[in-house]
Amino acid sequence: MPASPRFFLVAILIAVSAGCGYHRLDRQPRSAAWAKQGETIRLARFRNLTPRLGLEDRFTKALENRIVAASPWRLVGAGEPSRWVLQGTLEGYSSRALGLSLGTALPQGNDRLRSSAGSASRVEVAVVASVELLDGQTGAVVLSRRGLTFSNQYRVDQNFASFDNRELQVLESLADDFAESFLTQLLEGTD
Repeated sequence: MPASPRFFLVAILIAVSAGCGYHRLDRQPRSAAWAKQGETIRLARFRNLTPRLGLEDRFTKALENRIVAASPWRLVGAGEPSRWVLQGTLEGYSSRALGLSLGTALPQGNDRLRSSAGSASRVEVAVVASVELLDGQTGAVVLSRRGLTFSNQYRVDQNFASFDNRELQVLESLADDFAESFLTQLLEGTD
């Protein structure tokens, strides 16, 4: 027996009203006290306890960009009063070779071979950070996340001049991943 046109119309209306399920976090109702629209937040510069110079600048900038782009808060400058203060510490930085390209044997004359050592073909970079959200009026810690670890792998060209540039790109990507993940947790009010 064929289905009625009314059934199809109801089914289409239900499907359309259900939506896709994706919503911006800064427009969702929240239960977390710190996620109110329009309140101010100040971002303290990350402390860097790692040997990697400049890492704190990348992570601070990535979090700043995410706050401006997709949070309910209004970001204020350093030293200005704010309802909330977000501060972080970079506690660890490591890079390790994951893949090796084998060395080659090269003819050197008089039938002797000179061999070259292998080199890394893939490298993993990992950063460990801790972040705290403080009440800007009392200084009390409202939320604390310790030991957040972010890692990424990248391919190493045999052209060593490009090695540093590629690592910087990976660090930028790690910082952005960190900022997105932490801010999502913060806005969703998850512990």
